[in-house]
Amino acid sequence: MAFNIGSVSAVLTGVMVLASLSSILLGRVMDPTEFGEFGLIRTLILFIAPAVIWGQDIATARYFSRHDAGLYRWDLAFRNVMVIAVILIAVSLVVVDIIYHLEFYKLIALFFGTFFLCYILLFSNLFRSQQRYNQAILMYSGFKGLFFFFLLAVYFFAKISVLYAIVAYISVIVLMGLVDGILAYRTIPIGPEKVPFEMHKSGLLLMGVEASISVISYADGLFITKLMGYDYMALFTATAVPAQIFAILTRAGKYVWVPEFGRQKGVRFRQLNIVVAVIAFLLLVFFLVGAQPILDFLYKGKYNHGAALLRVLAVVGVFRLFYTLSSSLIVGQLETPALKFHLFNTIVAMAIYLGVLYYFILRFGVIGAGLALIVLTSLRMIGSYVIVYLYRGRRS
Repeated sequence: MAFNIGSVSAVLTGVMVLASLSSILLGRVMDPTEFGEFGLIRTLILFIAPAVIWGQDIATARYFSRHDAGLYRWDLAFRNVMVIAVILIAVSLVVVDIIYHLEFYKLIALFFGTFFLCYILLFSNLFRSQQRYNQAILMYSGFKGLFFFFLLAVYFFAKISVLYAIVAYISVIVLMGLVDGILAYRTIPIGPEKVPFEMHKSGLLLMGVEASISVISYADGLFITKLMGYDYMALFTATAVPAQIFAILTRAGKYVWVPEFGRQKGVRFRQLNIVVAVIAFLLLVFFLVGAQPILDFLYKGKYNHGAALLRVLAVVGVFRLFYTLSSSLIVGQLETPALKFHLFNTIVAMAIYLGVLYYFILRFGVIGAGLALIVLTSLRMIGSYVIVYLYRGRRS
């Protein structure tokens, strides 16, 4: 399990370094308003897709880690999932247009980007369930790294504008979705049996968790854009780039832990907590000391005033590491009552977070978004450890 997490982290690090270079390049060549505008479009795509897939991505990883995918018509199940997803995407775009009043071409871009990202989520989780973690993480996150090379091509032949950046971003998502689909159909057998409703039922139960996590992950950027404007969205996006190291570790850990915890009954949970604590402490010290030099190096002083926000995001990252460990044990191994408690914990934390986020942004500005994240992640972490303590003796 440690080897798998390490290898996934290595692959994901390469992808996220390229993704960070994309943000750094855009942050340098675009003015803050344009950078913030592109950041909004990217955030909306990443926000909507996990919400409209109604939990079937994680249900795919959970169900086929316990059952042979080659015995089932997973292709038909995916088509049925996407029929509902398309309806939910259309509804989401209507809401987005009411709130942000986007141009028509941006709404079209959002539709295609979200549609193909939903397929990426399904196909990558199918491979994830087969313990093909490196391939799965590339299928899921590869477009973020590939985007950098598309941007370089634009940079060398034309000035990077908001339109060109959006077209490049949508293009890599569509391309990766098509590649993922070809790989899935060529390498994962399709059996005669219909996928039972049991898989979709677990997805429906986890839908609230996934939708809440999607809201939690991207609400800060959406609120900042609406309440403060594109310039502050640019600052928040730029500051979040170096903090991606926490995202890499949490994503790699969750990607491996959920299916592995589902297979293994004797999990050394206390020892894993010690390892997480050591890593979290070292990273926290690094960011507390080096926040301003890091931003100065990345953006040539353009976003140095985000140093305090970066330190706050580092604290958030520490809480997320512990939450990822405990929540992965819940989702991967514990019984339905624990999943329901997990859903309740997530929804309550989300509701509190949205109110705190709105108030803190109005009161403290962009750093208020980071402070609200501290409140959120601490609540989720505490709640998840309570669930593990109460239900760990009763595994599914």
